[in-house]
Amino acid sequence: MPIIRLPSDHDTSYPAARGPVLLLSCMDLRLMDEIVQFMDHDGLTNRYDHVILAGAALGAIGPTRRYAHWWQTFKDHMEIAYKLRKFKDVYILEHRDCGAYREFLPNQEGVFGENEAEADREKWLHLKYAEQLRKKIETWARRKEPEIRVKSFLMDLRGRVEIIDR
Repeated sequence: MPIIRLPSDHDTSYPAARGPVLLLSCMDLRLMDEIVQFMDHDGLTNRYDHVILAGAALGAIGPTRRYAHWWQTFKDHMEIAYKLRKFKDVYILEHRDCGAYREFLPNQEGVFGENEAEADREKWLHLKYAEQLRKKIETWARRKEPEIRVKSFLMDLRGRVEIIDR
């Protein structure tokens, strides 16, 4: 099996993780290897708990009435991971061309064209839901560990990752 290396232009402008990390990502099978490579590149080999929900942040906040319980599911995972490892960092890893965004969002809001304006709109939408989830995580964290940092990332389909925090 060939080894695939993370692109060298991976954004590392954010502070390094301070120990174990809780990672939330989407279920997209096209990016499973790239997700592991991203975490390895960040020095987190075997140092993260991985929660996978369709749509990553969008899925975790419970995008529709049908999926509203996913927030509780994600929160339950956070509780267990925190009890076991006392993580201080949460990574939200969004990705481009997400089928869950197409599925969950009404009126074609999660469908994006190929031009730069559409790429910017896609990035903004991922940031919007990552920020909503960050606020929920920070509210949860105040009862546990006020120093929990939440970092949001966007991965393209070639495995390149950029930080999308505000």
